[in-house]
Amino acid sequence: KLCPSLQIPLEHLISLCHFLLPRYYTIASSSSVHPKSIHLTVAVTQDQRKDGSLFEGVCSTHLAKCRPQQDFVRVLLRPSTFRLPTDTQRPILMIGPGTGIAPMRALMQERIHQQSQGKNVLYFGCKRKDLDYLYQAELESWQASGQLELHVAFSREHPTQKVYVQHLLEQQSSETWQLIQDQGASIYVCGGVKMGHDVTETLKKICVE
Repeated sequence: KLCPSLQIPLEHLISLCHFLLPRYYTIASSSSVHPKSIHLTVAVTQDQRKDGSLFEGVCSTHLAKCRPQQDFVRVLLRPSTFRLPTDTQRPILMIGPGTGIAPMRALMQERIHQQSQGKNVLYFGCKRKDLDYLYQAELESWQASGQLELHVAFSREHPTQKVYVQHLLEQQSSETWQLIQDQGASIYVCGGVKMGHDVTETLKKICVE
């Protein structure tokens, strides 16, 4: 469409194209709790291009169109870098907005399976409660039972101010420092690169102050 006069043999075009890389998703379930299944948290990518056409994420769109019990996908596994502390008394601090909630859900399921006595603290963020509050019922049930201390940031619900997980984390700076310094909490962060940078800077500020 951009260059209608351009002609190139198909084999030359294919030789210029990069191989499609595998798309990695963090598993959102504990193998101890769900030994025969794997849960994924996938946001379907769809954006309107300037020319009016629709851009669709290759993997997320494919998964969304798969029919249960009929379509199959090729899957490969690689080792996770997330490990729970061997001492089940140690607290864990989890920060995972959006689909970054995936490994935190798996960690929580495993902690409950272990009957861990350590404190579990989660900072989750999304746009609006009625739009993309992932696993709301599950998270709030853990909160109600005392198994989880939950902090949720809704970035688009306030008309004049955007609230993100790093803002809630900063509001809880004293409690966060106690978890890290006094109780040796393990910290887990998953999500967008910018969010990860902002959370890191917030944690540094908490530690310095």
